[in-house]
Amino acid sequence: MSEKFDCHYCRDPLQGKKYVQKDGRHCCLKCFDKFCANTCVDCRKPISADAKEVHYKNRYWHDNCFRCAKCLHPLASETFVSKDGKILC
Repeated sequence: MSEKFDCHYCRDPLQGKKYVQKDGRHCCLKCFDKFCANTCVDCRKPISADAKEVHYKNRYWHDNCFRCAKCLHPLASETFVSKDGKILC
């Protein structure tokens, strides 16, 4: 007999579905986005479980939102510096 496990928030069964485990709790993708996802510093939207996330000094971005503050060059896979709280290439 398989062990039953449900989403910590909505209690929907997770058997056979994609889910995320965060802080020891299992949650469905919908609840992850609503209750657990980090918020992007740039666009202020949640960073979903299936999105690529960049984090630096306890701040989070979608990978396509992580850009140079001066020229807007994408920096997710580039070298960058931080000056006065701004990310720069």
